Amino acid sequence: MHVYPRVIPVLLLEGERLVKTRRFEDARYVGDPVNVISIFNDLEVDELMILDIGAARSRTPAPLALLNRIVTEAFIPLAYGGGVETVAQAQEIIAVGVEKIVVNTAVLTAPDAVREMVRALGSQAIVASVDVRRDGEGYVVYTAGGADAAELTLDEWVAHATALGVGEILVTNIDQEGTRDGIDLDAVRIVSAAAEVPVIAHGGAGARTDLVAPIESAGASAVAAGSAFVMQSGRESVLINYPTRPQIDDLFGHLFDGRGEIRTAVTVERDADLQAAEEFLRSGRVCARCLITDDVPGAAFDQDGVCYYCHLHDSLDKQYPIGPESEAALDRFVAELKEAGRGRKYDCIMGVSGGTDSSYLAHLLVSKGVRPLAVHFDNTWNSPTATSNIFAVLDKLGVDLETYVVDNAEYDDIYHSFMLAGVKDIEAPTDIGFMGVLYRAAEKHGIRHIVEGHSFRTEGVSPMGWLYMDGGYIKGVHERFGRLPMKTYPNLDFKNFVKWSAFSRIQRTRPLYWIDYNKEAAKRFLADEFGWQWYGGHHLENRFTAFYHTYFLPTRFGINFRQIELSALVRSGQMDRTVAAAQFIEPRHGDPELIAMVKKRLGFDDAGFEHVMTMPKKEYTDYPTYKRRFELLRPFFWLMWKLDRVPKSFYVKFCTPRKK
Repeated sequence: MHVYPRVIPVLLLEGERLVKTRRFEDARYVGDPVNVISIFNDLEVDELMILDIGAARSRTPAPLALLNRIVTEAFIPLAYGGGVETVAQAQEIIAVGVEKIVVNTAVLTAPDAVREMVRALGSQAIVASVDVRRDGEGYVVYTAGGADAAELTLDEWVAHATALGVGEILVTNIDQEGTRDGIDLDAVRIVSAAAEVPVIAHGGAGARTDLVAPIESAGASAVAAGSAFVMQSGRESVLINYPTRPQIDDLFGHLFDGRGEIRTAVTVERDADLQAAEEFLRSGRVCARCLITDDVPGAAFDQDGVCYYCHLHDSLDKQYPIGPESEAALDRFVAELKEAGRGRKYDCIMGVSGGTDSSYLAHLLVSKGVRPLAVHFDNTWNSPTATSNIFAVLDKLGVDLETYVVDNAEYDDIYHSFMLAGVKDIEAPTDIGFMGVLYRAAEKHGIRHIVEGHSFRTEGVSPMGWLYMDGGYIKGVHERFGRLPMKTYPNLDFKNFVKWSAFSRIQRTRPLYWIDYNKEAAKRFLADEFGWQWYGGHHLENRFTAFYHTYFLPTRFGINFRQIELSALVRSGQMDRTVAAAQFIEPRHGDPELIAMVKKRLGFDDAGFEHVMTMPKKEYTDYPTYKRRFELLRPFFWLMWKLDRVPKSFYVKFCTPRKK
């Protein structure tokens, strides 16, 4: 049995109405307190916290009559805060039926009264609340609803509050409150490291995944949120909500070890890894929002220090907003698939690799009644985990599979050619071959829809200067360095690409764009539902791809591709930026057995391998490609993008003229 961290809605009271604020200002009405709390009661919340901002500012007594009505309606633990500064006031509130008192200003202005409250009511009944703002490298503590700065550091405040005997601490960054930009984990870490009592992290949660990081990586015991539970995600519409028990399990289940005890990804103390991560983020070379550094091709930081890829993410986010609009769009697409498949055995072609995204996509489509034909491109470098995952998921879902297996000697010769070419793009043959197989399967079965398991929210977009691919590039490099003819490799030449996308009207769609897709939750679901296994990292389900990401790119070109995925997870609120930075700067070490396998299969002795790893570096521009054709036909491919014949990422990356 897991005792999950407490997830606490925080409701702001002003007079007799509930409001939402942003940075403690601009109060906006969100509902009648009794009615709202009755809804939370039905949603089986852990506990509720009512912060009376009106009473806190005016120092007026608590509205006992209203609290009595609320307590009568609610059958859940309640905490109340708002200008409480005497033992008598606290006792009156407890007598109504409230279980905890939240004190803020009184911690500093009336410490003896707070100490007496603890003595009279018990430490478990007193929560000390601290409001802070970041100031350079540290924090300033504020009282009186964020109006007055206190003359002590955050560490000093924690020592003072705990000396009074309080049972819990609620920590809020004023500048994060109501923004839905994520909770300030640094402030939470400082308080958690200094306090010996449970810490409640609050202020800034937007997506539900924001609730996890304070527990997982900042040492909090509980997490609290206001906007996340009274507003629709990503919108300004009032919508009272709270995660169900299964959803809470999805959020927090991975934090528990085999004994049912909670574990955290990093320690509360600012260990060397976190310190190094924070130094990296302060270096001035990093996007102010994600982990993209100024040496990433196309980073193009704006005046606020935000990179191009963050802006691209935002444009896609607007095009595919999470909520009723995207749910309706997905349902329309599903209906379109079913209509297109009427009278046929299959509704669409779906690429599968055994990875998280394609496996979850298979579940999503089948759950909506779609009949996909799964297609897999076997380049003969699959890991056993990948093939086991494909079998486990498709077998249980009852999905048919077609696998195209390329001749292994021929394919190894293509890899060998790219190694000799001196370029970064040695995995381009896999991506192009996979796409070629999908188009051929669609043509063979007369199917006009290809669905792809890609999410910009979890994968991001690969920079053009780090990975280029097209069929002309594959052909040009192989003609220069290849030893065996390409007979079985399913290349995607320009003529067929235009034929299939324009004249055959084959559409390519990424349904995961329309859902609130959380990668960690997807992994846990797939493991529980299908016995699916994690393979250790993004794209590592293929052995050559694992060599490419963990050894070849970092060693030969100094490129750490984790930067792209981790940045996407940070942008979408699925990972704390500091934790992501710690993962990013951690050195990558290639697996010696995998390196030995690559040498053997590609025919390199030690000297030959050392040569290709140290020879002069080349770029895709040194070889024949279709890039110039894509640029000249930019208006045509713009139309193809608008008609869903090619992804937006293709149009943006391949059809935009290369900067000199």
